[in-house]
Amino acid sequence: MKLVGIIGTAVLSLTLGAAVPVYAQQEEHAQQEEKQAQDGKKAQPEKSTQQEEKHAQQEDKKAQQEKPAQEEQKHAQQEEKQAQHEKPAQHEQQAEHANNHRIPDDRFRANFGREHVFVINRPVIIEGQPRFQYGGYWFGFSQPWPGGWLYTDNVYVDFVDGGYYLYNPFHPGIRVVIMVI
Repeated sequence: MKLVGIIGTAVLSLTLGAAVPVYAQQEEHAQQEEKQAQDGKKAQPEKSTQQEEKHAQQEDKKAQQEKPAQEEQKHAQQEEKQAQHEKPAQHEQQAEHANNHRIPDDRFRANFGREHVFVINRPVIIEGQPRFQYGGYWFGFSQPWPGGWLYTDNVYVDFVDGGYYLYNPFHPGIRVVIMVI
């Protein structure tokens, strides 16, 4: 019986001795997981901050690339406006000389003016000169087609200061001298 008591005590002490290190290992493992979780939380904000910085840098690069294109476009528009302001008398003289034909007032009011917009689509080249037809009349250009205009834009013909002009509502302030052929 003493032998059974000694063996029982030995088994019990071995069991307890083995359980303590297992418990300690589990506790240690839990502490490591908590530490990794905390480190991960710290790393995530750092990563998101880095991502935000990269995104901001990319946006800055895009903005810098777009600036020259916008500046060139503004510069071209300013040059176009200056050219028109510098030579209005010359354009008016061209219009007076170019407009050998005149549209009767009643037909003009019925087919032309700001309220009668149309699309040219494709001008016809006759004798090396671009022309278009609208309202029963052929019109020729006395100056080059403006750079920002498209042939698919809505335009209208108006009679101003003794001459016929082509206007584009999308580009106010710019007009093209035209002549009735």
